Amino acid sequence: MSNHSTIYLIGFFLALIYIIMGADDFIWDIVTMFRRSRYRKQRLDLHKLDSLPPKLLAMVIAAWREDNVLGDVINNIIASTHYPKSMYHIFLGIYPNDAPTLAVANELAEKYENVHVIINEKNGPTSKAQNINYVIKQIKQFELERQWSFASITIHDSEDVVHPFELKVTNALLDKHPVLQFPVFPLIRMPKFRNFFKNITTGTYADEFAENHFITLVSRYHNGAFVPSAGTGFVLSKETIRAFGDEDILPKDSLTEDFRLSLTLFEKGIDVYYVLERVPRINDNNKLVDEFIATRSIFPNTFKQAVNQKARWILGITMQSFKLKDVFTTKGIRFVGRYSLYKDLKAKVVNLLVIVGYPVLIYFLVSLFIPLEPIYPMYFPSWYLSLAITVMMIERQLFRSVAIYNVYGMRSVFFACLFPPLLPIRLVWGNIINMTATVKAYKQRIFGNQTPKKKEEKKAAKVNTLAAGNKNNGKKQIKWDKTDHDFIGEQALKRFHRKLGDVLLEKGYVTTEQLKYALDVCLRAQNDEKQTIGNYLLEQNIITEEQLLDALSHVKHIQYLNILTLKNYRLWQFASVFDEKLLRSLLVVPLLKTKSGYVFAFCDNSPIDAQTILRNKYDITVKAVFVSQNFIMEGLDKMFASYGFQSNEQGDSVLDELYTSGIINYEQLIIAHNYITTQNISESQMLQYMGLLGLERLVHVKEIAAGKEMVVR
Repeated sequence: MSNHSTIYLIGFFLALIYIIMGADDFIWDIVTMFRRSRYRKQRLDLHKLDSLPPKLLAMVIAAWREDNVLGDVINNIIASTHYPKSMYHIFLGIYPNDAPTLAVANELAEKYENVHVIINEKNGPTSKAQNINYVIKQIKQFELERQWSFASITIHDSEDVVHPFELKVTNALLDKHPVLQFPVFPLIRMPKFRNFFKNITTGTYADEFAENHFITLVSRYHNGAFVPSAGTGFVLSKETIRAFGDEDILPKDSLTEDFRLSLTLFEKGIDVYYVLERVPRINDNNKLVDEFIATRSIFPNTFKQAVNQKARWILGITMQSFKLKDVFTTKGIRFVGRYSLYKDLKAKVVNLLVIVGYPVLIYFLVSLFIPLEPIYPMYFPSWYLSLAITVMMIERQLFRSVAIYNVYGMRSVFFACLFPPLLPIRLVWGNIINMTATVKAYKQRIFGNQTPKKKEEKKAAKVNTLAAGNKNNGKKQIKWDKTDHDFIGEQALKRFHRKLGDVLLEKGYVTTEQLKYALDVCLRAQNDEKQTIGNYLLEQNIITEEQLLDALSHVKHIQYLNILTLKNYRLWQFASVFDEKLLRSLLVVPLLKTKSGYVFAFCDNSPIDAQTILRNKYDITVKAVFVSQNFIMEGLDKMFASYGFQSNEQGDSVLDELYTSGIINYEQLIIAHNYITTQNISESQMLQYMGLLGLERLVHVKEIAAGKEMVVR
């Protein structure tokens, strides 16, 4: 065979393989593109989120050697989350032989009442699945002890920047969907020519996740295909968790336990709802932007780290979770579901085409300038195939460009898809990473992982194996092959926190134009005349005092009380404790007694130092809630006018008994009162909906009404 024939055949067969592997993706893209609009119509009405009573939610974070990031991550979640702090609890899965991480976790648990440390029964590292499964078991025990019921468990990684509205959206969607998956978008530095090569590896993650989580997963969900879990931002409802009974939820024999779990759910007919929601906000440049309610984190930025991580994904997804025969033999799955599995499976083949594809491409480019045997002679079959491949490649770049533009903006589109056009450097680099990772995955699959274990990890693995006895039947236990993580600085984190204007906009209290104009006015004001955005909007009668306080309560993580709830508080009991003249001058009113102090209601006109004055004068701790000034005045009138007539008050309610007994805290009490006034529902029903009152405890509460002693459990 002549050299001409050999070169032609190589080009022909390579082009044919590319066509076979890529034609279905091309058709899928075109078909689903015209059906995406229906998904947009199903978007959540963000303005109505706060009308739903908050349910108890749990968050699980498994950690192994994460002492350098764990504290910052949890502090950021607590500081930024727009969901009542008492209605979500964070459970940290820590290993007993990870002293630095355990120390950080214990400090967090002491600092925050809603953070709990779960120390694993085994030394680390075990698998991530084992860690999370153990935490979930302890959460179930936690529920039994408190007679609470978490509506869901959200799984996050120890390096995540969790969106402030994630739990709020979770609370709303759980009424309709058993499993949720929020988007995951890597954090990247502002792309510039001078940092292009320095950040090129992280950039490839951003490109791939943008395309996958903005386009692919939406298409999969909308068409009833398999929607895989991303391993973080993954929400399991209590009904889904109960469906597993006492069995482990996450499979411990997989490197990609999240993918395997979502596949199991898919086989059971439990759909994973993909949450692609955006919220409007004003950025630092005073421009309106739509921000995705997504999980963000820093991904590896070195070739070696990226290859190791992706090799684990490829091995776990395409070589452990299922096989080609499963695509055809698995029962109860529609064609589109089988096709989505095939798309995942073929990655381990497509990634390897680079080995031959790029050398052929280089040969072709060189042949344009140097006389060489043509690999794709014009008008030959291979030439038409290469032309079709070019069209498909342009289509994929267009789709990727749209995704990157929506997630990261036009600057990122340039560096990802147009530098240079048709064959951008970042795309080539990403393909090389994926190819190398696939080769490594095959090597590990065939020969096993030959990387030597660290002494501590090897010892821990031995101890765990001995402790497991014969339960494992001699099978090799999968170890958590984690990636080292970093976290972004405090200054950069502020970009993800909600400001007052963001909340006003999200709630629909102001329009975009009104907010922009108000921001311009406040920025132009002289320093000695500077006013806050809230006061300006209030003075211009754009918002009401109630709307301002409602928005401020979310920013400052303080409860806001509607004036209709005033009747629920027995203010007369505090008349003999506090000076009426002082309370009226400070525009405050006490609502509840706590273990070490009182809960006071403050309005926008209350002096800035009102809390300090009360704290110093009465030597008490002061908890704050927001109310209108009318609430304050009516409350004080009621408090001192009814003093001495307390015998006319009604008996203790279910809420009062639970609060007095220390079963619920003041924030939970206030939240329940707030929503009972707007919902046609009893106290017991509201508490059960929120997850704060189990049936067993309800019996004990009812016994109080009959004069029996309450047993606190």
